[in-house]
Amino acid sequence: MNRSSLPRSSTPWQRCLLAALWFAVAPPSWAATELIVIAHKDVALDKISPERMTQIYLRQQQNWPDGQAIQPIDLREGNSLRRAFYDQVIGRSPGQLRAFWARQSFTGMGLPPRQVDNDEEVTRLVLNTPGAIGYVSRRPTQAGLKVLLNASLE
Repeated sequence: MNRSSLPRSSTPWQRCLLAALWFAVAPPSWAATELIVIAHKDVALDKISPERMTQIYLRQQQNWPDGQAIQPIDLREGNSLRRAFYDQVIGRSPGQLRAFWARQSFTGMGLPPRQVDNDEEVTRLVLNTPGAIGYVSRRPTQAGLKVLLNASLE
């Protein structure tokens, strides 16, 4: 919000009220989103790099180091955490991602990760699926999960 967006005849009190309302409604641009990468308890890693996450979520790495199949769980397109994850970790925009998976599907080279609606579904599937990995916005409290990465996204 800048001064030019306020009416010229506004009083200092009105300006303060408008500024307070703007901050209450608009999410601050400096607020970071938490990204927690979780995996099934039997996954043979204790931490993961963004590079390996890219390989997993673009289905370029299909198995964990012990040979177990990787089951990536993704949030649906339109989810703000998914957008931040792909922009900042994977380095792809939603449009680039759609084009990538369209090419992969058309050539028979692979299908995108399974998609769910929210953190709770990601957590439930990772907990109940051997080899599963996913990302959520809050650290889960359930036993049977490993936290492989904890990062802030902007």
